[in-house]
Amino acid sequence: MVRTSIAALLLALSTTVAADDFEFNPATTQQDFDAIVQDVTAALNFKALHPAETNGITGFGIAATASYTPTERGGAWRRASGSSVDELGVIGLKAVKGLPLGFDVGAFFTAVPGTDARLFGGEVRYALLDGGVAKPAISIRAALTRMSGVDDFDFETRNLDISISKGFALITPYAGVGQVWGDAETKGNFGTLVNDSDTQETRTFIGARLGLGILDITPEYERIGDNESYNLLIGLSI
Repeated sequence: MVRTSIAALLLALSTTVAADDFEFNPATTQQDFDAIVQDVTAALNFKALHPAETNGITGFGIAATASYTPTERGGAWRRASGSSVDELGVIGLKAVKGLPLGFDVGAFFTAVPGTDARLFGGEVRYALLDGGVAKPAISIRAALTRMSGVDDFDFETRNLDISISKGFALITPYAGVGQVWGDAETKGNFGTLVNDSDTQETRTFIGARLGLGILDITPEYERIGDNESYNLLIGLSI
Protein backbone atom coordinates (compact mmCIF):
# COMPACT_ATOMS: atom_id res chain seq x y z
CA MET A 1 0.00 0.00 0.00
CA VAL A 2 2.79 2.46 0.90
CA ARG A 3 4.67 1.65 -2.31
CA THR A 4 1.50 2.15 -4.35
CA SER A 5 0.80 5.54 -2.72
CA ILE A 6 4.36 6.74 -3.30
CA ALA A 7 4.35 5.64 -6.93
CA ALA A 8 0.99 7.31 -7.61
CA LEU A 9 2.09 10.62 -6.08
CA LEU A 10 5.40 10.71 -7.97
CA LEU A 11 3.62 9.86 -11.25
CA ALA A 12 1.18 12.70 -10.68
CA LEU A 13 4.05 15.12 -10.05
CA SER A 14 5.86 14.03 -13.18
CA THR A 15 2.82 14.96 -15.33
CA THR A 16 1.93 18.21 -13.55
CA VAL A 17 1.22 21.20 -15.79
CA ALA A 18 2.64 24.41 -14.36
CA ALA A 19 1.14 27.34 -16.23
CA ASP A 20 4.02 27.98 -18.62
CA ASP A 21 6.34 28.89 -15.76
CA PHE A 22 3.66 31.07 -14.10
CA GLU A 23 3.66 33.56 -16.98
CA PHE A 24 0.35 35.33 -17.57
CA ASN A 25 -0.99 37.17 -20.60
CA PRO A 26 -1.79 40.92 -20.76
CA ALA A 27 -5.53 40.22 -20.64
CA THR A 28 -5.35 38.77 -17.13
CA THR A 29 -8.01 40.32 -14.88
CA GLN A 30 -7.68 41.10 -11.19
CA GLN A 31 -10.44 38.59 -10.43
CA ASP A 32 -8.61 35.78 -12.24
CA PHE A 33 -5.29 36.62 -10.58
CA ASP A 34 -6.93 36.63 -7.14
CA ALA A 35 -8.39 33.20 -7.87
CA ILE A 36 -5.04 31.83 -9.04
CA VAL A 37 -3.35 33.09 -5.87
CA GLN A 38 -5.77 30.94 -3.86
CA ASP A 39 -4.63 27.82 -5.76
CA VAL A 40 -0.98 28.80 -5.48
CA THR A 41 -1.30 29.40 -1.73
CA ALA A 42 -2.81 25.96 -1.21
CA ALA A 43 -0.11 24.26 -3.28
CA LEU A 44 2.98 26.15 -2.14
CA ASN A 45 2.38 26.82 1.54
CA PHE A 46 4.45 25.04 4.19
CA LYS A 47 3.53 21.35 4.60
CA ALA A 48 3.60 19.97 8.15
CA LEU A 49 4.60 16.33 7.45
CA HIS A 50 5.49 15.75 11.11
CA PRO A 51 3.66 14.68 14.28
CA ALA A 52 3.22 17.16 17.13
CA GLU A 53 5.96 15.55 19.22
CA THR A 54 9.31 17.33 19.12
CA ASN A 55 12.58 15.69 18.09
CA GLY A 56 14.34 16.31 21.40
CA ILE A 57 17.65 18.09 21.93
CA THR A 58 19.67 15.39 20.14
CA GLY A 59 17.11 14.71 17.41
CA PHE A 60 17.76 15.40 13.73
CA GLY A 61 15.98 14.44 10.53
CA ILE A 62 16.43 14.92 6.79
CA ALA A 63 13.93 13.90 4.13
CA ALA A 64 12.67 14.13 0.58
CA THR A 65 9.16 15.57 0.22
CA ALA A 66 6.50 15.72 -2.48
CA SER A 67 3.10 17.41 -2.71
CA TYR A 68 0.25 17.22 -5.24
CA THR A 69 -2.59 19.78 -5.29
CA PRO A 70 -5.47 19.70 -7.82
CA THR A 71 -6.46 23.24 -8.82
CA GLU A 72 -9.97 24.55 -8.17
CA ARG A 73 -9.90 27.61 -10.49
CA GLY A 74 -9.30 26.02 -13.90
CA GLY A 75 -11.13 28.75 -15.81
CA ALA A 76 -8.97 31.49 -14.30
CA TRP A 77 -5.80 29.57 -15.20
CA ARG A 78 -6.93 29.07 -18.81
CA ARG A 79 -7.85 32.72 -19.29
CA ALA A 80 -4.67 34.05 -17.64
CA SER A 81 -2.08 31.60 -19.00
CA GLY A 82 -3.65 30.06 -22.07
CA SER A 83 -3.01 26.60 -20.57
CA SER A 84 -5.13 24.03 -18.80
CA VAL A 85 -3.67 23.76 -15.32
CA ASP A 86 -5.36 20.91 -13.48
CA GLU A 87 -2.80 20.40 -10.73
CA LEU A 88 0.32 21.84 -9.12
CA GLY A 89 3.14 19.73 -7.74
CA VAL A 90 6.16 20.38 -5.54
CA ILE A 91 9.22 18.24 -4.73
CA GLY A 92 12.05 19.07 -2.36
CA LEU A 93 14.20 18.46 0.70
CA LYS A 94 13.49 19.18 4.36
CA ALA A 95 15.64 19.11 7.52
CA VAL A 96 14.53 19.35 11.17
CA LYS A 97 16.65 19.77 14.33
CA GLY A 98 15.61 19.51 17.96
CA LEU A 99 16.59 22.26 20.39
CA PRO A 100 16.39 22.67 24.18
CA LEU A 101 13.23 23.74 26.03
CA GLY A 102 10.82 21.93 23.73
CA PHE A 103 11.67 23.75 20.50
CA ASP A 104 12.30 22.33 17.03
CA VAL A 105 13.48 24.26 13.98
CA GLY A 106 13.29 23.20 10.36
CA ALA A 107 14.27 24.40 6.89
CA PHE A 108 13.30 23.29 3.41
CA PHE A 109 13.99 23.87 -0.28
CA THR A 110 11.50 22.82 -2.96
CA ALA A 111 10.87 23.22 -6.68
CA VAL A 112 7.81 23.22 -8.93
CA PRO A 113 8.53 20.68 -11.71
CA GLY A 114 8.44 22.15 -15.21
CA THR A 115 9.07 25.74 -14.05
CA ASP A 116 11.87 27.91 -12.72
CA ALA A 117 9.93 28.44 -9.47
CA ARG A 118 11.86 27.58 -6.32
CA LEU A 119 10.65 27.81 -2.73
CA PHE A 120 12.56 28.02 0.52
CA GLY A 121 11.59 28.65 4.09
CA GLY A 122 11.52 27.39 7.61
CA GLU A 123 9.50 26.54 10.70
CA VAL A 124 9.69 26.92 14.45
CA ARG A 125 7.73 24.43 16.55
CA TYR A 126 7.16 24.50 20.33
CA ALA A 127 5.81 21.66 22.48
CA LEU A 128 2.89 22.75 24.64
CA LEU A 129 2.63 19.19 25.95
CA ASP A 130 5.26 16.47 25.68
CA GLY A 131 3.87 13.18 24.55
CA GLY A 132 4.12 10.04 26.65
CA VAL A 133 2.79 6.54 27.08
CA ALA A 134 -0.56 7.77 28.39
CA LYS A 135 -0.83 11.25 26.92
CA PRO A 136 -0.64 12.89 23.48
CA ALA A 137 1.80 15.52 22.30
CA ILE A 138 0.52 19.01 21.45
CA SER A 139 2.57 21.67 19.70
CA ILE A 140 2.23 25.03 17.99
CA ARG A 141 4.11 25.98 14.82
CA ALA A 142 4.92 29.11 12.83
CA ALA A 143 6.29 28.76 9.30
CA LEU A 144 7.25 30.93 6.32
CA THR A 145 7.78 30.15 2.63
CA ARG A 146 9.09 32.39 -0.14
CA MET A 147 9.21 31.81 -3.87
CA SER A 148 11.86 32.88 -6.39
CA GLY A 149 12.36 32.37 -10.12
CA VAL A 150 9.03 33.81 -11.33
CA ASP A 151 9.07 36.98 -13.45
CA ASP A 152 5.50 38.19 -12.94
CA PHE A 153 5.18 38.18 -9.16
CA ASP A 154 6.88 37.50 -5.84
CA PHE A 155 5.06 35.19 -3.47
CA GLU A 156 5.17 34.12 0.16
CA THR A 157 3.03 32.29 2.68
CA ARG A 158 2.87 32.42 6.46
CA ASN A 159 1.45 29.60 8.56
CA LEU A 160 0.35 29.34 12.17
CA ASP A 161 -1.13 26.08 13.47
CA ILE A 162 -1.63 23.77 16.43
CA SER A 163 -1.37 20.00 16.16
CA ILE A 164 -1.83 16.87 18.26
CA SER A 165 -0.34 13.39 17.91
CA LYS A 166 -0.12 10.09 19.77
CA GLY A 167 2.24 7.24 18.98
CA PHE A 168 1.11 3.61 18.81
CA ALA A 169 4.01 1.18 18.27
CA LEU A 170 5.46 2.04 14.81
CA ILE A 171 2.70 4.48 13.80
CA THR A 172 2.15 8.05 15.05
CA PRO A 173 -1.10 9.58 13.76
CA TYR A 174 -1.45 13.37 13.95
CA ALA A 175 -3.88 16.14 13.07
CA GLY A 176 -3.81 19.91 13.11
CA VAL A 177 -5.64 23.13 12.32
CA GLY A 178 -4.49 26.67 11.71
CA GLN A 179 -4.38 29.63 9.34
CA VAL A 180 -2.38 30.27 6.19
CA TRP A 181 -1.79 33.70 4.63
CA GLY A 182 -0.66 33.99 1.00
CA ASP A 183 0.72 37.23 -0.48
CA ALA A 184 1.52 37.81 -4.17
CA GLU A 185 3.32 41.03 -5.12
CA THR A 186 3.16 41.75 -8.85
CA LYS A 187 6.21 43.16 -10.61
CA GLY A 188 7.54 44.20 -14.01
CA ASN A 189 5.05 44.77 -16.82
CA PHE A 190 2.59 42.45 -15.13
CA GLY A 191 2.48 44.82 -12.18
CA THR A 192 1.02 47.55 -14.39
CA LEU A 193 -1.91 45.29 -15.34
CA VAL A 194 -3.06 43.86 -12.01
CA ASN A 195 -2.56 44.74 -8.37
CA ASP A 196 -1.01 42.70 -5.57
CA SER A 197 -3.20 39.94 -4.17
CA ASP A 198 -3.50 38.24 -0.80
CA THR A 199 -5.62 35.52 0.73
CA GLN A 200 -6.26 33.98 4.14
CA GLU A 201 -7.68 30.50 4.62
CA THR A 202 -8.24 27.95 7.38
CA ARG A 203 -5.89 25.00 7.05
CA THR A 204 -6.53 21.49 8.38
CA PHE A 205 -4.31 18.45 8.01
CA ILE A 206 -4.08 14.84 9.07
CA GLY A 207 -1.31 12.31 8.62
CA ALA A 208 0.58 9.41 10.14
CA ARG A 209 4.30 8.77 10.51
CA LEU A 210 5.46 5.19 10.01
CA GLY A 211 8.78 4.75 11.82
CA LEU A 212 10.92 1.85 10.64
CA GLY A 213 14.08 2.30 12.65
CA ILE A 214 15.73 5.44 11.31
CA LEU A 215 13.47 5.41 8.22
CA ASP A 216 10.33 7.58 8.33
CA ILE A 217 7.45 7.46 5.84
CA THR A 218 4.76 10.09 6.36
CA PRO A 219 1.71 10.48 4.11
CA GLU A 220 -0.49 13.50 4.81
CA TYR A 221 -3.81 14.96 3.65
CA GLU A 222 -4.30 18.73 3.81
CA ARG A 223 -7.24 21.02 3.09
CA ILE A 224 -7.04 24.79 2.62
CA GLY A 225 -10.30 26.48 1.68
CA ASP A 226 -11.64 24.59 -1.35
CA ASN A 227 -8.27 22.97 -2.16
CA GLU A 228 -7.01 19.55 -1.18
CA SER A 229 -3.33 18.55 -1.10
CA TYR A 230 -1.71 15.13 -0.87
CA ASN A 231 1.73 15.26 0.72
CA LEU A 232 4.46 12.70 1.31
CA LEU A 233 7.75 12.57 3.24
CA ILE A 234 10.40 9.86 3.06
CA GLY A 235 13.43 10.44 5.26
CA LEU A 236 15.91 9.47 7.93
CA SER A 237 15.83 10.59 11.55
CA ILE A 238 17.69 9.95 14.79
